[in-house]
Amino acid sequence: MLQPKQLTTLLLMFIFYSCNNSSKYPYAIKDFGKKLQPYLVKIVDKGIVMHSDSALRHMATDAELERLGMSEHPILRATAFREMLQRKSFNHFDILMAHLDDTALVFTDAGEFGIWDRKVSDDILQEAAWKTKEAKAKTVDQVLTKHNFLRSAYIILEDLEPQQKYYPFIKDMATRQRRVDPYGGDEVPFGDLEYALYGLSKFKRQADIDIIKQRLMANIWKLSRTSFRLLKEYPDTAYFDVLQTYHHRQFYKFSGKRPGGFSGFPSDRAAPEDFIQALVAQQNEKSAGLLDTILTYLPKYTSLSDKESIINVLIEEVWDHPCPAYAALRQKIKPKAEELAKWRLSIPIDRHEEPIDTTKENYRWYP
Repeated sequence: MLQPKQLTTLLLMFIFYSCNNSSKYPYAIKDFGKKLQPYLVKIVDKGIVMHSDSALRHMATDAELERLGMSEHPILRATAFREMLQRKSFNHFDILMAHLDDTALVFTDAGEFGIWDRKVSDDILQEAAWKTKEAKAKTVDQVLTKHNFLRSAYIILEDLEPQQKYYPFIKDMATRQRRVDPYGGDEVPFGDLEYALYGLSKFKRQADIDIIKQRLMANIWKLSRTSFRLLKEYPDTAYFDVLQTYHHRQFYKFSGKRPGGFSGFPSDRAAPEDFIQALVAQQNEKSAGLLDTILTYLPKYTSLSDKESIINVLIEEVWDHPCPAYAALRQKIKPKAEELAKWRLSIPIDRHEEPIDTTKENYRWYP
């Protein structure tokens, strides 16, 4: 849930945006039919964009939805766009392209996760779907080259294949302190910046390693599985300082709550297994030494959650990734590794795959 300070900041931003967008968004509630007006007032009073709105679905015409997309109330715009994306009568690609510059903030219903705040354009991108990869690629191109201050621009980098034409944009996203927002921008949270660092690492440029390392070192206590995925997939000796510092400051603070849960605490942004996999992937003498240190001291921690499971994962990871640097360590863990390997044997299951319905829009912004 949002804290009081966050709520105050967002409300001030709402006021700022509304004062600067009156000519761009000219429609007031009074400009709509009298039967629809009470429902629009209810949406505004509620203050939260829901997954869908039955009143708009059953009462609003396409023409009214188009005008609601230019309402003076951001929440009405976001709600209208969600309904437009459910109707085949609208060209969804045109909706996306026409409203990527709608940077007003709205509260959205996140179900069991509480309430999120999003820019209207981010909400459209998160709720939209594309029928083909090509259609989605056109949207990605526009977002990365013209609207890369959006959170959606950062998120997409986790699964986007590296393309040279996007390199300067991604590097800018990974290094700038503030978003290039039409209204001045705000600080880029590290949770977003991680995606940009991961996207930058895919280009495997030596000159970028120091940039990535400095950013990770400055945010050690915030590292999530995205950062450890970067360190695992693109290992480099320069990153050992990051892993060593995280080991000293964060590794043994694991609360037992896995990433993706509801705690909201930075210490739950990564699981010990994420760190272990990244450390094992380095495959050098330094990583071997640190792994040996963990195996020595971890059993002594009496209050660490899932301690035995974490130890087993470390042993399995080292055993599954043989290299000269791990020769002595592998000899040390051999009896336990072979014991664990017996329990990992499984019988293959012949799964009946359901046919994919290709008539539906299958490609989402974030898989």
